[in-house]
Amino acid sequence: MLFKKSGTLAMLAIVACSTVNAETEIERPNVVFLLSDDQAWNDYGFMGHEHIQTPNLDKLAAAGMLYERGYVTAPLCRPSLASLATGLYPHETGIRGNDPVMPKGTHRKTHLELFGELRKKMTAPFSECTTFIEVLKENGYLTLQTGKWWEEDPLDHGFTHAMTHGVATAGGRHGDVGLRIGRKTIKPITDIADKSKVTGQPFFIWYGVYLPHSPHDAPDRLFNKYKGIAPDKPTAKYWANVEWLDETCGQIVDYLKKNNQYENTIFVFTCDNGWVQNPNKMNSSIRSKRQPVEAGIRTPIFITHEGTLQPLRDTSSLASNLDIATTILKACGIEPPQEMKGLDLRDPEALKERDRIFVDVYDHDSDLEKRKDVKDGYKAFVVIDGWYKLIQTPSSKELFNLKTDPDDRNNLASTHPEKVDYLSKLLDQWLKETPPRY
Repeated sequence: MLFKKSGTLAMLAIVACSTVNAETEIERPNVVFLLSDDQAWNDYGFMGHEHIQTPNLDKLAAAGMLYERGYVTAPLCRPSLASLATGLYPHETGIRGNDPVMPKGTHRKTHLELFGELRKKMTAPFSECTTFIEVLKENGYLTLQTGKWWEEDPLDHGFTHAMTHGVATAGGRHGDVGLRIGRKTIKPITDIADKSKVTGQPFFIWYGVYLPHSPHDAPDRLFNKYKGIAPDKPTAKYWANVEWLDETCGQIVDYLKKNNQYENTIFVFTCDNGWVQNPNKMNSSIRSKRQPVEAGIRTPIFITHEGTLQPLRDTSSLASNLDIATTILKACGIEPPQEMKGLDLRDPEALKERDRIFVDVYDHDSDLEKRKDVKDGYKAFVVIDGWYKLIQTPSSKELFNLKTDPDDRNNLASTHPEKVDYLSKLLDQWLKETPPRY
């Protein structure tokens, strides 16, 4: 059962605080959550890309616990971010797409008041969920939102400070002012770090930076590095944005080191969904974002607390963005709410024992009148069991062996019907065990 935003959450906080306060010799860690936006799982230096340079992320990954086989819960930003905040699947939170379906003859850009009403209706089930940010706030953390945020006012969901206003009728669809972070400034981040030193409170930073997301408009100094080695101009522009993302992460690390806060700061990194640049069109993807293919749903995930966590590079265990909420809370000495069923990324043995992970793929726009039907608007459900992967759509089932086919191109469904049947039953069981929570 979900914790409502009431006395139950407060009780949870009291219990968690008791746990933390009992360890009086241990200073609670700060947390910086680095969230890449629209990036392929192998477009990093530390993941072996031949040309893209990400030296700052490379250093963090090398010093941390890196899981190469990480997966998002949805290859679309809004449902993916809602899962990250709650530790629940999109079909559980009700946030399955980016926008509500508008009535025939209307459009979100020309019927703002109606769009605003539908947006609030869409966010309502999410508001009944407990975010890990709320739990951190109840345990005395300063919590800062920057960058991408879709669920109306961030201050209503556990943030003590926020860049985004979230008012849909005033341009607050997915981040508004918050989208300036990284591209324009990191001052809100340095401000919260400074405030933490003054108040003695630990901080949590949601760095949902709008990079390398389009527009691919990195400074010329970065584009010029890649225009001679990339196969085409759109790809060079995208690669430049990836390095721009890395630079901004380095700025955060450098400031915390200068401020003597690095040693007590945990860094958690993941991406919201994948991206493969369209070679023929700027700011456009092919066979990746919004699709159940590996290029759309796979991402590296790492947690780094240099000097505290032993470095690890895991190439086979399955990690999920569902694990982020659980990991952050446990790393801060707080027991997660019962509904957060993700694993602790600091426990590699637990991840090795995990058999499978699941992914939701829904339409971009959600029909709010049919939201209780988990099959409405679904494009695919995905289960990855070991190295086998099943993509189930309303009209087909595709089977892949990721060990020999990491880009899921060779459909084995016709030659392995028993495996298809087995994985199909796992999907049915998963949907039964994770019903909608609204």
